[in-house]
Amino acid sequence: MNTNLSRRSFFGLAAAATAAAAVPILTEPELARAQRTRVIRDFPPGAVRIDSNENPLGPCSGACATMSSLLPEGGRYDDELTVKLVKTFSELEGLKPEYIRVYAGSSEPLHYTVMALTSKERSLVVADPSYEAPMYAAQASGARIVKVPLTKDYAHDVKAMIAADPSAGVFYICNPNNPTGTITSRSDIEFALENKPKGSILLVDEAYIHFSDATANLDLVKAD
Repeated sequence: MNTNLSRRSFFGLAAAATAAAAVPILTEPELARAQRTRVIRDFPPGAVRIDSNENPLGPCSGACATMSSLLPEGGRYDDELTVKLVKTFSELEGLKPEYIRVYAGSSEPLHYTVMALTSKERSLVVADPSYEAPMYAAQASGARIVKVPLTKDYAHDVKAMIAADPSAGVFYICNPNNPTGTITSRSDIEFALENKPKGSILLVDEAYIHFSDATANLDLVKAD
């Protein structure tokens, strides 16, 4: 038993957990369904569905075989698999294991980051248009959203974003951008890191970087 946990701190933690649970966190499938509802409700037979960044081919045969082999353990909370995944990824990318968190899609960590680091006093700065998940979290928490128009070639205007609000809590860069598919250059990301306001966070979402010719900027995480 943790004797350092007082009744007051326990109820404080419980209240915080209740407040967090009340915030709607849209996952990838829920966001996709919301987008589809706005566009089309029923797909005709044989339609080519390319609207939600989905792989129309599904998992490869090797992935299917691995998933099938794990089905007998489906009734267990097997945290060991997550530990192995973190270990494998950290070794492949040269990152410290404590720098890695595993989620089912990017929406949850995006929501959590915005919820933790923005407020009514510390805004979320985003490109316009860009991926909606961080903005949903900011709306739920009451944080101000500062939208900065894309450049003429539909890319992030990083210099304008950094200058948009000196009290920002989070600057969000989706790379490649969703929905325009444009890449934010390494030099622009480095500029944002070097010139962002003190105490703010640069949140770079590279969930689809491997579908482009660009290279992930993980070495900037290593240098931290």
